[in-house]
Amino acid sequence: MDKLELFNALIPLVTPVNSNGAHAATLDEPISETGLDSLDFIMLSIYLSDIYGVPEEIAKQMQAVTVQDMFDYVEKHKTKELPATVKEALERVE
Repeated sequence: MDKLELFNALIPLVTPVNSNGAHAATLDEPISETGLDSLDFIMLSIYLSDIYGVPEEIAKQMQAVTVQDMFDYVEKHKTKELPATVKEALERVE
C-alpha cells in the first residue's frame, strides 16, 4: 500500500468541508507544510491509528514532524495486519 497515497486519501475525511488544498507531496514533507491544522492532524492520526490498530493511549503520544514520522510511529505500534490497498484502508475508517 502506498503510504503517501493513503495520507492524501485521508485528508478529505479529516478536513472541514470548507478546507481545501491540503496535500503532501512527499513522505519527507513536514506536516506543518501540508495545509493541515492541528485538529486535522489529530483526526488524521486517529484514523491512521485505527487502520494500524494502535491503542488509543499510545496513539496520543505521537509526536510526528513529517508524514514519514507518522507512518514510522503507527508501524512501530501496530496490532493489525495492514490492508493491501488504500481502498481497503479507507473502509476501516469510513
